[in-house]
Amino acid sequence: MKFNRFLLTLIVPVMMIGCDKPDTPQDEPTPEPPVEKPDTPTPTPTPEPELAPEIKSGDCVLAPNANAEKFVAEVTYPDRDYSYSVVMDFHGGYNGNLAEGESVKSDKPSEYTLRWTADEAAGKLKLELAEIETGWKMEQEISAGSANVVVTNLTPDVHYTYKVSSIDNGTVMTEGEFSTYGSIRQVFFKTRVRNGRDLGGWLTYGGKMVKYHKIYRTGRWESGTMSNSGKKAIIAEGVKAQLDLRNTSDVCEKATIDGMDFCAPIIETGGDSMLKAEGGDKTRQCMQFIIDCVKNDKPVIFHCSLGRDRTGTLGMIILGLLDVVEGDISKEYEVTYFSPRGWSIAESETYKTFQNKRTTWAYKPAAEYIWAGKYPNATYEFVDDVNSPDYTPFSVRIEKYLLDIGISQEDINTFRELMLTEPYADLTPAE
Repeated sequence: MKFNRFLLTLIVPVMMIGCDKPDTPQDEPTPEPPVEKPDTPTPTPTPEPELAPEIKSGDCVLAPNANAEKFVAEVTYPDRDYSYSVVMDFHGGYNGNLAEGESVKSDKPSEYTLRWTADEAAGKLKLELAEIETGWKMEQEISAGSANVVVTNLTPDVHYTYKVSSIDNGTVMTEGEFSTYGSIRQVFFKTRVRNGRDLGGWLTYGGKMVKYHKIYRTGRWESGTMSNSGKKAIIAEGVKAQLDLRNTSDVCEKATIDGMDFCAPIIETGGDSMLKAEGGDKTRQCMQFIIDCVKNDKPVIFHCSLGRDRTGTLGMIILGLLDVVEGDISKEYEVTYFSPRGWSIAESETYKTFQNKRTTWAYKPAAEYIWAGKYPNATYEFVDDVNSPDYTPFSVRIEKYLLDIGISQEDINTFRELMLTEPYADLTPAE
């Protein structure tokens, strides 16, 4: 081993002598630096969208917003006494006392989620929702591959059936039934049609109830505030007519949704001036349109700009004619408080606190005008003593007012017959 190693040391130098050397030294080639591969970021999982609470077959859920429900369920106002209001004591409206980051959304009814196992093979789906007590039904198309759908605008104290199935082959994804409870029915049609509710559900002095799905009140309607999904929801609800109470500066020229009956009498302001103006002609036009819609089974929505003063005044006339308890009518007027600024404020668009209570403009002067009996075309002598057998209730005074401005007795009678029913059973769960 030593010998062999010695021979190699002799051979290698000889071999090197026989090689040509370059005239100038040549640097060794600089090796390319290793390419640093950027760290592959760990993909951030897409957060699941926050869904409304799940509703399952057999559940009983609150239909309206909890904040508005608390006010309606707990407060009782006396008839004809507008000396006080308690609405601003309740959380959830625009009273300037919101928590940090909290927005006013108590005019939106409760939302719930129906869930099922997604199946792409089922294709497009449809939701079928129906109320047993009223006979009302609706259908909603759902995208293929979906695993849930949100239901809202629910009617209190009714039993619902639901089914989600494939449009193509009828495969049922989920089905069942649930019930609801609550004092009022709020409605929300995306995106900025706020301060909406169904006039149904209120009780009369005689124990009857105003029917749901007939007459609705909301804030402003126009193409700039109503999304396509909002329009679809209104159509699915079954609404077929629009009454615009606004003045010339912002009134619609035609129905916001094509094909609907439309009326726009041009009204400047609400309160008693709306009832007096031009001998009550504009109010007569409004009421005749409402009555005709009900007679022809065309559910109707009426609105002004905010759904507050002119809308509130007409709401008072409608519910008053139906013999709803007058103290409750004034409470219904104040539910507008649970809407955001831009719908609920009174003094200006920048004023921070809602002031449009039943004690001020516009409910009080309108109600006092009806109680007084001095109408556009005649003055009526009414008995004010509630203990007298001849006492004149609010509904009779409303009736006299409408007769005075040109609504027929036949239409009044028919309207009452079509709009009243026996109340549904209270489905509020036991505590």
